[in-house]
Amino acid sequence: MSNYDIQTIFQWLIPVAIIMAVVGFILGKRKTDKPILTALSLGISVFVPIVAIVYLIYLLNKPDQATAK
Repeated sequence: MSNYDIQTIFQWLIPVAIIMAVVGFILGKRKTDKPILTALSLGISVFVPIVAIVYLIYLLNKPDQATAK
């Protein structure tokens, strides 16, 4: 890394984690039974970017749940 310190990294990483958690919650409501757990796991996975990308692709490709009416 060049001249990036830990504060600069976290200034970018924390907002991205919040955005991914919101996206995870929205996808979790449509595609899983536990949207809060999905949001939490996607928000935490941002700290390992390849895991976050793979998990997001998995959620996007998962079929929507059938709504019981």
